[in-house]
Amino acid sequence: MPSDRTTVDAQALFERGHQSFQSGDFREAVECFSRAIRMRPNVAAGYRYRALAHLEMGNRLDALNDFDAAIRLKSDDPLLYAERARLLYRQQTFPAAIADCDKALTLDPGLAPVYGLRGDCYAANGESQKAFDDFEKAIASDPEHAADYRLSRADLFVELEEYDSALKDADAAVQLAPESPRAYQTRGLIYRSMGDIGAADRDFTRTLDLDPDRAIARLARATVRLGKKDYAAAVADCDRVLKAAPDIGKAYEVRGLCRKSLGDHSGALADFTEAVKLSPNVPLPYNLRAGVHYVQGRYQKAIQDHLAALQRDPQDAGTFNQLAWIWATAPDPDVRNGTRAKECATRACELTEWDEPSYLDTLAAACAELGDYDDAVKWMEKAMEKVSVEAEDDYRSRLVLYQDGKPARVAPR
Repeated sequence: MPSDRTTVDAQALFERGHQSFQSGDFREAVECFSRAIRMRPNVAAGYRYRALAHLEMGNRLDALNDFDAAIRLKSDDPLLYAERARLLYRQQTFPAAIADCDKALTLDPGLAPVYGLRGDCYAANGESQKAFDDFEKAIASDPEHAADYRLSRADLFVELEEYDSALKDADAAVQLAPESPRAYQTRGLIYRSMGDIGAADRDFTRTLDLDPDRAIARLARATVRLGKKDYAAAVADCDRVLKAAPDIGKAYEVRGLCRKSLGDHSGALADFTEAVKLSPNVPLPYNLRAGVHYVQGRYQKAIQDHLAALQRDPQDAGTFNQLAWIWATAPDPDVRNGTRAKECATRACELTEWDEPSYLDTLAAACAELGDYDDAVKWMEKAMEKVSVEAEDDYRSRLVLYQDGKPARVAPR
């Protein structure tokens, strides 16, 4: 049994630890709690508070070990299970997190926030209906934080592509928490998924008014401004994102697309090259860089990048189509390869169940390059059955070529 002096000294260290924690000096807090634990190793509170300090420092494994120790000493404390569950959720150990939530709620069914946490765990674990049930319980029993639970439920609706339901929850969250950046950001992402880029832009702007340092919202706004062809504004958003976090590959991709549209091909090429460096195993940056090479007439380099993308995703129909288009239509005869063009175009059509008009268009061009104009006309006519009204004239011009026994030669623009 510890002496009275030991108890007093340990309590003083606990108090110092709390003060350090509150002031943000988490390293000092860990030191104080550690010394207190050495003096009184059978007190659960020391481990609990040290775990919380470790979490603030990003030491998740140390925090988990301390929560384990605290629970061994005080197995009837529902808050310990809830806190460990939150950590396990961050570590994506969802079944264990759910088990801890179950234990916490068994000990105290009134812990409303735990229903919300367990809902997040169920959603991440693919158990959607259980997640919906828990979010409903959390909303009903904890009105103070109902906006947060509605936003979590909105995220799940988005994952299930139930955008109308997601929007209802996001609207409700905005009404409940009109100063919440997360609420506007979530609703903006929903609007973007629904194709309403004007509303998305407004919500992302409101998000950034409330929290200018939200990189996710700023990059999302850049994507919708790219969609609106407001390229300069999108570039400005990407510039700010990359100034704060220069390792976000998506920002280079979006800025590169904007620069390409503005005619700044060297800038676009630099951005896509940086994106390739940051994500060397992702096919998209290679395809984007290939697009710049193609526009500038560097066909072999474009082919090399498309082939690199195909190595990283051998089932990507778009990459097959781009390769086929270059091999079928490039003005340079040293680049064209009708056989490979037809192979790639056929594979693109197979992967899309012969339902994508632009891929059928490419297949027609490949057949024409091989001198098989009957098949070229056949595939072009099938493509025109599916193409949009805006592209009809472009497609018809190539159909006339094939009917006249001429191949397509397309100079990039």
